[in-house]
Amino acid sequence: MNREEILKRISKSEDKLVVAKVLDKLLLSEKTNKLAITDFLDPHLQSVVSKCLESNNVGNYLFYGGYDGAERAVVAFCPSNMPLIQEPELAGLFKVLKISLMHRENMTHRDYLGSLMGLGIKREKIGDILVKDEHSLVVALNDIADFIRHNLDKVGNVKVEVEYLDVESLNTYEQKVKEIRTTVASLRLDSVASAGFGMSRSKIADFIKAEKVNLNWETTPSLTKLVKEGDLISIRGKGRVVLQEIGKTTRKDRISVCLKKFI
Repeated sequence: MNREEILKRISKSEDKLVVAKVLDKLLLSEKTNKLAITDFLDPHLQSVVSKCLESNNVGNYLFYGGYDGAERAVVAFCPSNMPLIQEPELAGLFKVLKISLMHRENMTHRDYLGSLMGLGIKREKIGDILVKDEHSLVVALNDIADFIRHNLDKVGNVKVEVEYLDVESLNTYEQKVKEIRTTVASLRLDSVASAGFGMSRSKIADFIKAEKVNLNWETTPSLTKLVKEGDLISIRGKGRVVLQEIGKTTRKDRISVCLKKFI
């Protein structure tokens, strides 16, 4: 494997930096003959890394985020002379933190993430944050979990208690979503995002121009890019919506859509 040749093919500097760190973990695994894991990657970076590894015939790795369907995941590398590790064996790489609010408050994913970042923790050390009514479950790497448990005492202005749960508890979690059935003038990104996030198209345009809007985890500068069924739109600090279904065109020449907003 030629590390430098792989990195040359990656255009975005931020993607190149992440891939370089991932390749370092791969080389470390081979050198030490031990399992090596990366920090957490979002779905876009997982896609970038996967393409790089596949194109270079690297096969002894696994993406895992603590439970089936996890959005954020680490890459676990096994030495080529060992069988590929299985997901149950990776459970010990993580801890699940239950952050319970001391009184009922409508806290969002953004509130929990902001409080964790306020401790000086890097985002890549934390996996999914699963929000429930009066608590959240946070997947964290072992090397940062104890720090969070002992130092996080508030989310926003609400006091919290932090305890550990078994990793298996993640499998019972169901993401809270809001279904939005509406019509849009077109399937352009600005039009669909406007409907999903309840903002004007001009406000969405400002976010897109500021490179705060991702389509399927990739930043896009195009207001007119067409969105199709299954596509995910995210706005930094505002959440995510999925275009779940495209329906019929109405008499007024508008398109019926069903959007799923994660809350």
